[in-house]
Amino acid sequence: MHEPHRGDSILNAAYLAAIVESSDDAIVGKDLSGTIQSWNRSAQTMFGYSAEEVIGRSVKMLFPPDRLDEEDLIIERIGRGQRVEHFETVRRRKDGSDFPVSVTISPIRDQSGAIVGASKILRDISERHRAQMELQQAKADLEQVVVERTKALAERNLLLREVYHRVKNNLQVVDGLLQMKALKIADPQAREGLMDVRSRVLALSLVHQQLMTSSDLKTFDIGPFVSELLANVISGAAHERIGLKVDACPLEVGFDLAVPLGLLVTELVTNCLKHAFPKGEGEIMVALRVDERRMMTLTVADNGRGQASPSLKSAAPGSGTSIISKLVAQLSGEMTVRHDAGTTTKILVPLKESP
Repeated sequence: MHEPHRGDSILNAAYLAAIVESSDDAIVGKDLSGTIQSWNRSAQTMFGYSAEEVIGRSVKMLFPPDRLDEEDLIIERIGRGQRVEHFETVRRRKDGSDFPVSVTISPIRDQSGAIVGASKILRDISERHRAQMELQQAKADLEQVVVERTKALAERNLLLREVYHRVKNNLQVVDGLLQMKALKIADPQAREGLMDVRSRVLALSLVHQQLMTSSDLKTFDIGPFVSELLANVISGAAHERIGLKVDACPLEVGFDLAVPLGLLVTELVTNCLKHAFPKGEGEIMVALRVDERRMMTLTVADNGRGQASPSLKSAAPGSGTSIISKLVAQLSGEMTVRHDAGTTTKILVPLKESP
């Protein structure tokens, strides 16, 4: 077996020494008593001590007072031949400032294999810690913004619910006043006109009630709203023998659609009550559908045999049919009316993007 030449050993030692000296990490050699035996250039840069100032002195000179017990634990592990990898701790510079480091410690063995010391590789992780602190601060700031925005949103929602509640209550007061006034009017036509106004106020009141109780304070399902609205319209008109069927698909609507749609349904059903049932009995069917093109179809049909509703063209300004025409135009809709064993009104409305 070829024995290593002494010149080769010297060359290898010089080569290793050059690697240690040129390393960007601080590399410190110490014996088992913790006395510093070697000190590379990066260690001098990192700690501010020259090699002459530290070699022969205890490595604990680099420890903050509250970290001195770490060295005893490290020596114990090294003595058992264990390697300590990426141990994060704090060390102290010559100027007294402390800084975070990542430390890897390996045993140093002599030619017989006995452990005689340890090699420490230290990396300054101040920049990483600073970045982590900045990230934590940014996170804390963001969490604070979220808390403040959540609080502001909750206050805004509370205020908005209160506004809806007050508007609804005020409209209910107006509704009550209109009902009381109607009961005192002897002229049937005048009383009917007042009740028409009352049904429109009721529609507005119910819109605010639905918004007040909705989860997002912006939208609500139109189906239950239409059912409740029309039940009140028929009840208020005292038509006990006229049935009502409402078949509405789930559809979330906002204020801008709910108000004209609620008023439109009210006017159409009121027209049926006025003109379709001279004997005071029959049935009204209301259906609401949305197809894949986002086209909403509102259908109001009755099975009456009486006088048909007036045509839109012949309607006098201010009458129910004139209001219907304006509401359909407001919704950018198209309306068709068919008189065949009753009256069927169908209105097509293009829906905007989902609210």
